[in-house]
Amino acid sequence: MEILRSDREIARVENWAVESIDEGTRYPGMSYEQGVVDTLMWLRGDSDSAPDE
Repeated sequence: MEILRSDREIARVENWAVESIDEGTRYPGMSYEQGVVDTLMWLRGDSDSAPDE
């Protein structure tokens, strides 16, 4: 799998996700698995919508 996102973009999304652990989820209607799939699609460039958007 080729990763098309920069280290900076990935770090931004990682920090956003870590904050959610403490503050509660921002997507209560989404499954964990859907979040994983959406993130992988973004990393590969299959989707331009970052998980934190």
